[in-house]
Amino acid sequence: MSKITSLAAICLALSVASCCHQKTVVPAGTSLKVEIEVIAKDPAKFSDRLLETEGVLKNAGGNYFTDLRLVLTGNKGGEIEVTAWAPLEVPPPRPGPNRPRRPKVMSDFLDRRMRLTGRLEDQGGKLILRVEKAEEIIDREGTDEK
Repeated sequence: MSKITSLAAICLALSVASCCHQKTVVPAGTSLKVEIEVIAKDPAKFSDRLLETEGVLKNAGGNYFTDLRLVLTGNKGGEIEVTAWAPLEVPPPRPGPNRPRRPKVMSDFLDRRMRLTGRLEDQGGKLILRVEKAEEIIDREGTDEK
């Protein structure tokens, strides 16, 4: 009886001691939802992990064509740099009755609330979110939540 009690006590002690020191385990293919401010505070902590975050897409550069620097800004002022997931520009469609619809370009997403999924990667000594999936956040009335 004392062996069982001792074993139970050891198992309990080990489980209690180890619970607060475990890393968050995220199943493969599942993104970790993190606020922009948390990522911006310590980006190295999230390096090469699949992340999902929300914010407003802005151009932190001076000009869209000559100085584009895409950042996702959070509600509390944090920001992270992100890669483009759509073309920067496309040629105009040919005139005529069967004009194809122009594909969305990055300027269509500026100043919009976005949900981005991707991985932080080192690019030139900076960690930048390489976007794998982008969704515009639309409210119930069909307009964005700016």
